[in-house]
Amino acid sequence: MANNKHPSSSYARILFRHLRLNEKNSAAYFAGTNVSYKTLMALDGTIPLNEMAQIYRNAQAISRLEDLGLSVGAQLHISTHGPLGVAAFSAPDLRAALMLFAKYSQTRAEFFNVSIHEHPEGLRVSFSETFDLNDLRVFILETALIGLFSSITSFVGTGQFKGHVKFSYSKPNYWQKYHNYFGNDISFNQTTTEIIVSNSILSTPSPVADPDMHQEAVAICEKQLQDIKGREATVPVLSTQETVTKLILENPGRIWTLREVAAKLHTSPRTLTRKLNSEGAKFQNLRDELSKEQVANYLSDSSLSVESVGHLMGFSDVSSFRRSFKRWFGETPSEYIARVRGV
Repeated sequence: MANNKHPSSSYARILFRHLRLNEKNSAAYFAGTNVSYKTLMALDGTIPLNEMAQIYRNAQAISRLEDLGLSVGAQLHISTHGPLGVAAFSAPDLRAALMLFAKYSQTRAEFFNVSIHEHPEGLRVSFSETFDLNDLRVFILETALIGLFSSITSFVGTGQFKGHVKFSYSKPNYWQKYHNYFGNDISFNQTTTEIIVSNSILSTPSPVADPDMHQEAVAICEKQLQDIKGREATVPVLSTQETVTKLILENPGRIWTLREVAAKLHTSPRTLTRKLNSEGAKFQNLRDELSKEQVANYLSDSSLSVESVGHLMGFSDVSSFRRSFKRWFGETPSEYIARVRGV
């Protein structure tokens, strides 16, 4: 089982892909850590906090982009947050999703705590550092804030956010770029870093609300939280289907094979297949449904190209992604986009 006391390795994989790195040119990305390309792609859990921090520093040096936190944060859509993302996106409405995000935020990272409070204008979602982030403070908070903002946008639609975004640091040199990500209602030099979400959008229903999926994802989050707190879990033992779902959801950006999943679960492909069959499930169908959900969420963002979505899903080339897309949806990416976005 993943050790959730450290940040999820999926974030390091997403950042790696965002920088367009590969095995041959990745040495600088892993410098000063015990993580390698092979272990990053094989990890199904976490990376120690100090090594994750070093990877972030290495990424900044490689990219030489002062606004790297904003650009990579924009890639952190709901589906990249594992079971927590699924629990939030399948919730009945935005208010319920934000409450879940705050309650289970510890299951995804330890750089900061998230708290949520009622506010005269709506809900106040605040971020507080768990320790001094020093030179990584702006990068990590930018990534977290834009990730949450993107998730809210998934609910209400691009350009429909109502509220205010506050940053507890001074304006960076590139502060005007913040408007491209957060809109115009932003302010710096505040006492806390937070997003105030207006009452007018809190009741917005999830576009993919699913009670059964929601219940399953919340159960996984609860177990993870209990594990972190060192207490005995209060939820039932997961079924084989739930265990496989958890593994895949915790590792976005990777295309899992039956053999790989079986190895991670310390069983054989034949035994795994038999257990899934006994629960009325098949591995490929399960994996395809989860992939469809992730792709549909990505494509809800009009700023992401088909190539970018394929890259985020772990495909090495866009043609392979297009073939899988046609098998999943029964239509090409362009046909899907035209139908869903009405373009």
